[in-house]
Amino acid sequence: MSKRFPVDVILQHNTNGTIIPLRLRFTNNDGERTEYTIRGYKDLSGQATRTMADGVYVTSSDLVYHCKLVVNNQQRYIYLHRNPNGSSWFMTVIN
Repeated sequence: MSKRFPVDVILQHNTNGTIIPLRLRFTNNDGERTEYTIRGYKDLSGQATRTMADGVYVTSSDLVYHCKLVVNNQQRYIYLHRNPNGSSWFMTVIN
């Protein structure tokens, strides 16, 4: 299972009910707050109950996004999850 990192997320809520992740912010290994713009995403929400490639178990009611970021001029991919109770978001890094 990948390590989970808590993140702050800025989202766009559209009139058609869709939610788009725009930016995220978290504390890095040096204790600094860093922000990243999400450059692309795939909404994986609403699918069957399963264990994701990052080892996180999700249900059809969970919000799950596969996101592309640019970190130090390199593309990186993460999974962005909302806890089932809706209180917080976390990410897992895909190597």
